[in-house]
Amino acid sequence: MDTLQIALIGIIVAIVAGIVAYNKWQESWHRYRANRAFPNAQRDPLLERGDDSNIPSGANEPVDEGQGMERADIDEQETAQGRRNQQAYHQPPRQRARPPLPDRLDPRIDCCIRIEAVEPIEVPRFWAVQAEVFEDILRPLRWYAFDDRDNQWRRINGNAVGAHHWFLAALQLVDRAGVITEGEFLRYTRGVQRLADQFRSVPAGIPSRAEILENAKALDNFCAEVDVQIAINVVTMQPMMGSHIFTLAETEGLRLEGDGSFHARAADSRTLYILSNGEAPLFERSTMAAIRTRRLSLVLDLPRVIDAASEFEEMMRFAGHLAKKVGGDVVDDNGRPFGAESIEAIRSRIRHYQTRMSEEGIPPGGSLARRLFSA
Repeated sequence: MDTLQIALIGIIVAIVAGIVAYNKWQESWHRYRANRAFPNAQRDPLLERGDDSNIPSGANEPVDEGQGMERADIDEQETAQGRRNQQAYHQPPRQRARPPLPDRLDPRIDCCIRIEAVEPIEVPRFWAVQAEVFEDILRPLRWYAFDDRDNQWRRINGNAVGAHHWFLAALQLVDRAGVITEGEFLRYTRGVQRLADQFRSVPAGIPSRAEILENAKALDNFCAEVDVQIAINVVTMQPMMGSHIFTLAETEGLRLEGDGSFHARAADSRTLYILSNGEAPLFERSTMAAIRTRRLSLVLDLPRVIDAASEFEEMMRFAGHLAKKVGGDVVDDNGRPFGAESIEAIRSRIRHYQTRMSEEGIPPGGSLARRLFSA
């Protein structure tokens, strides 16, 4: 064997030895990485116990019963907590309690719908939107916002500020203009729904259309029954001068107001009776000196006065005073003089109608009566 062959054999042996060494190194490296990745991996006791491989590890060792019970308690607590968390997740958030109606509203006369918002709504923005939505509603419409701090409703208008979760619309169903129609009711309820949609809120408890209209009609019929005005007239043959009338009325405490009549008012500013021109035109301060009339009318609005019997007596006294001063007569609407019999008949009517209103739960002269019998 020559030198070249020996050299080749040496090279081959070196290559094979290098490959074997590399494989051994790779095996050691992978084992090292596995131990690093799973440092707490348990060993297989069946491969390490020799002849005792069929006996489970720790079978002959004492067991700490207290530790076992503690582990069971922890597992049970974790399970119960998991159930509570799952239940809390599936339950919807608790809703805020619906506030009762404000004391000054009455379901008999007001169609009330609450609006609940998830996030507080700024009042100026809400007011601007509602004004646009309800621009075709001609009946009295009142708005309230619920103040969570004071736990009460507050009436709002274009000057109100703040932000609230609850709003309340209250549409008056009956007044002297008549009873709400089905078309008006639908425009109102649809408007509330539209307003709620714009603010991503929910109208709470839209009332039944049939029930609202039926009850409103019954209330309107009752109002028509007791809507009585007592009129007394002072008539003269010669025209009365406006300036003289003005002086007589002012002396008795009556004041000329924007509706063209003199008003006799109570201490709380409620009108008791009025004095008007029985002929055209209306009384106006700027034209009183030029007015000439042969007829003055004094009117007592029965449902709007608390003690109509007493106010009728006062009105009769003032009518007699006027007639004496201007040289006229006190007569009824048919031109007949008031005698004792006719006066007693009027007193009886006043007692009857005011009793009927009280029995119906609408006291004469109260806030509800003044709203129902507004023009």
